[in-house]
Amino acid sequence: MRRLAVGLALCLALACDHSDAFVPVVPTVGPASTANDQQLTFNADQDYWPAWTQDGAGILYSFVAPGSTAHHRCLGLLPAAGGTRLWELCNNQATNQDTATSYSAYALRSDGKLLYAEVAAPLFTALLPPRGQLTPSRHTLWIADTATPYQRAALLQLPVTVSGSFINWLSDLAWTGPNSFVALGQEFGITAPPAPPCNFSQDSNFVISSVVVRGTISGNNATLQLVDGTVGATGYSLAESGATIAFTLKRDRHVYKVPSTGGTPVTVATISPSPSSLPLGISCKLSVCLIASGSAATAFDGGGVNCPGVAIGQQELRRISLAGAVDQASTIAFTNGSGSNIIMTPQISPVTGDVVVGVGGNLGHLQTIRVPSNANLHLLKGLVP
Repeated sequence: MRRLAVGLALCLALACDHSDAFVPVVPTVGPASTANDQQLTFNADQDYWPAWTQDGAGILYSFVAPGSTAHHRCLGLLPAAGGTRLWELCNNQATNQDTATSYSAYALRSDGKLLYAEVAAPLFTALLPPRGQLTPSRHTLWIADTATPYQRAALLQLPVTVSGSFINWLSDLAWTGPNSFVALGQEFGITAPPAPPCNFSQDSNFVISSVVVRGTISGNNATLQLVDGTVGATGYSLAESGATIAFTLKRDRHVYKVPSTGGTPVTVATISPSPSSLPLGISCKLSVCLIASGSAATAFDGGGVNCPGVAIGQQELRRISLAGAVDQASTIAFTNGSGSNIIMTPQISPVTGDVVVGVGGNLGHLQTIRVPSNANLHLLKGLVP
């Protein structure tokens, strides 16, 4: 990874006062163990949304700084084997004193180019949702260099409407070429009370609709194009050397795939024999995919509708083949007796068989709002051939 020794040691410090300049800092996250299940982060608050760098040398992730009064979510980078955080990026500018900011998606190319989506919302709605309409006030897709992430160009300002789909949120970014990328385009927002059917997915409690999109960068602009056949996707992964896209749907136990250019979805596998399971993330390497799933419970959403959500019970990772086979022997089970050991967002290293996952939380897959619960990252060694 270009500039790993120098550029990635430069960060924007979350400890800065709003009036201060950004200064370099290299904080310690925690020790790395040699066990197969290795805890990477030790945050008393929340760490989540892990994503491998394109060369597999590091892990990008979002985190809430403990004691953060503004509820900012920052962007950090860990070495692939865990240990000390290499750099971090926190938007603590004075203009954000009354705003909760977050990095909802990010992708680091092997040449050091960083693509990241930054979202901001009024602080009172981020703290006390729902209050009227809960939507991001601004969401920007930026391109920068890892050494100077604030010398950046705004490629796209959301919301946009693409082929009839309203998109005001991007997640799960991945580079597919020097000037192309893929992401999950989502409509984020909820009114109080929510209208049926249940206005949330496993990816976010406040995502109304979503679809896989392809992006093309030309100069300092990016355009989006829907991938036909993926409307309603709650999670996706490039698969089979980028030729196909595997994805999951809301409250659906099946895995589907389409050609990466779009097409008619094909059912690949059923992820669990239990009708009470919810998919909590998917990641593929060649023709092997990992699916995280969790026990479901029925909850009253305030709008007179009973909606499924992640419940206390068994959380699992299941390895499947895109040919349709489910490898039951590879299932890793986590007992969620306390209601906080949810396993989510598996991401397979592009280089090794290691898998990074999020463990913890109590709102399901990706916690959009901050709640009194911690979540950390774990590395599962050699899980995929």
